[in-house]
Amino acid sequence: MIERVKLSATAKQQLITLKRRTGIEHYNVICRHALMLSMASDNALPPENHSMAGGLEIDWRVFAGEAADTYLNLLAMKAQQERGEVSPEAVRATLTAHVHRGLSLLVSTNKFSI
Repeated sequence: MIERVKLSATAKQQLITLKRRTGIEHYNVICRHALMLSMASDNALPPENHSMAGGLEIDWRVFAGEAADTYLNLLAMKAQQERGEVSPEAVRATLTAHVHRGLSLLVSTNKFSI
């Protein structure tokens, strides 16, 4: 269903900042945390149209690791709740929106550090 996690240039810069701030070596770890932080929020996602030009891509297997099925199920549930459907496009859009919002939340707080 998901092969690549695509992130915008803004998200790439946020990852660089968070990596430097925390010392976390791999982007996928930061992205997982961002995803869960955003999905745990009760606030509605803001309508955004992310341009992926100048961004980066992470292979889904690297992003999700051994928990790929768990992440897919969580994303499918969230897609159904927020978008009213569980299509591959809806699941990918849900993933992208939540990772981007989560990264913004992490960058805006000084509490995320190791």
